[in-house]
Amino acid sequence: MGLLAQTLPFTAHAETDSDRELLELYYEPQDLTVSTATRSPRPLSRSAENITVITAEQIEAMNAHTLADVLATVPGVQVSGNTAPASITFTEFAGATTRYIQILVDGVPIDDQFDNFAAPGMVPVQIIERVEVLKGPASSSWGNSLGGIVNVITKEPALHASFSGAASFSGGENGTRDGRGEVSGTVGSFGYYLSGGNVKSNGFHSFNATENNNAYAKLRWNLADRGSLRLTFNSMETAPQIGLITFADYSDRLKIRFLQSTISLDYNLTDRLTFSTFFKGSRFDYTRIDDTLSTGERFSTITSDEITSGGAAILTWRQGVHTLTGGVEFDHGQTKTNFDYPLFLFNQTIDASNDKWGFFLNDTIAWERFSITPAVRYDLTSHSGDFFSPSLGATFSVTDKTLLRAYAARGYNLPILNPAYSTKDNGWTVQAGLETTDIPFLWLKGTWFRNQFKERGDTVTRTLREGFEIEARTAPIYNSWLTAGYVFTDAKNLQTDEKLPAVARHTWDVGLHYDDRTFRGALTGAYRWWNTPDYYGAEYNNFIWDLNLGWRFFRSDNTEAELFATGHNLFNGAQYHDEIFKNPGRWFEGGLRIKW
Repeated sequence: MGLLAQTLPFTAHAETDSDRELLELYYEPQDLTVSTATRSPRPLSRSAENITVITAEQIEAMNAHTLADVLATVPGVQVSGNTAPASITFTEFAGATTRYIQILVDGVPIDDQFDNFAAPGMVPVQIIERVEVLKGPASSSWGNSLGGIVNVITKEPALHASFSGAASFSGGENGTRDGRGEVSGTVGSFGYYLSGGNVKSNGFHSFNATENNNAYAKLRWNLADRGSLRLTFNSMETAPQIGLITFADYSDRLKIRFLQSTISLDYNLTDRLTFSTFFKGSRFDYTRIDDTLSTGERFSTITSDEITSGGAAILTWRQGVHTLTGGVEFDHGQTKTNFDYPLFLFNQTIDASNDKWGFFLNDTIAWERFSITPAVRYDLTSHSGDFFSPSLGATFSVTDKTLLRAYAARGYNLPILNPAYSTKDNGWTVQAGLETTDIPFLWLKGTWFRNQFKERGDTVTRTLREGFEIEARTAPIYNSWLTAGYVFTDAKNLQTDEKLPAVARHTWDVGLHYDDRTFRGALTGAYRWWNTPDYYGAEYNNFIWDLNLGWRFFRSDNTEAELFATGHNLFNGAQYHDEIFKNPGRWFEGGLRIKW
């Protein structure tokens, strides 16, 4: 939700004195900090960007499997292609397509370089402490991010226990199952967090089976009161299938493996000056085999092997009204991709690399009710030249419960790492918004946006995505609350004035929630109206209604056990923008979660 809603307690009757004290947190946005916009922590109440935060507690209440399930609940975000749990999906922010959105885990992009594509269905939810979603260009901090950022912040080792953990297992229709476990603790100055899991499904259409395996580790050494040193390792593998549903005469068998490792240091040089640095390395392997179903022959095989390494050094200085953050980062990426089409006797290998240096500086100047955030970044790349990315944001607290925002930024997106493509897409965003709890028992957020891009293919195309978002949430009364969100996007080609196809023009999200810390439930509905040509074979006439339930049937000082269940697409609705990616019909799953 937004900055005010994130501090909202889920456990109160609004009428009691205790509950009124808790509800006061509802109006304290400074209790929540975010780091995505400036790469250093700052209050969300001082953030001019349109940022949504999803916490681990909210993710657990969704009974989600992967990051893709989480993103699908965010107003203004469209996740399509989810034909089975943990499948390959496409993500859009108000019409900004997947290749314009950078997804980070521990500060490392999981996008492949050859196609600028990230698979959020690979990221398991159990490792997530929170997700920060920034909609619109974020190039002044992150460089390559014309459409936005999804920043996955992973869990830290438990501070107050030497050994704690959680385990869960769920099963459902069509061979769907999800097993995962995690252990965590701190002994002296050493902390650890270890996690692993497997998600598997036979799919809900022919040739749509999928399987994911993941393992994650984080080790932390506390450096007295000065900071900490962290080492992470992340392994994610997926083997989905995209096959015949209607007219297509082929079945894609994919195998994707992503390995990443980081070592990072956060150190307080003085009370006002903090130094952070990290080094990262990742490897991305991709194999796609297309079989023609009518003949049984292999149509094509595409393999890709990518290696990326780099690092960053960041200084954050806090003095008076200023929070100044500056840094430099370096990335070296190399990809080797082979295309083999035996039916056409065609074989080609593309070998390319890119070195990128980025220099960035931003300042959050907070003075009483007003804050302003100027930011600049300059990127030098060996593959596609240089780019300058400025941004300017401002916030103003009209009252203690009403906040105004304004933001303007220039951004870019790197072309695919192929010698035939060397020109960046680029564009501007202008945003303005309001967030308030001045209406009793209601949190309300509204944002207007105008994104104008120059997209470069065979020719330059100037496009516009303009619209507004509205989100609302009630305070909990008798442990129950309502949520709602609506986003309108007018997306068009500025040169022809034609509407852009397959962009969600209207999106609705509604929900009824209950949680008394023993029983919980959420009935949520989502609707997307895509502007699609007839030949897409799209269907989007129905809301998709899901029901999530949970019963915490055991609780002691150190242990908790919960039974949970989900009914997906309760009324068997159809909502998809392309008939190749028909959404599953009604199906059910349930499981057990234990924490200690």
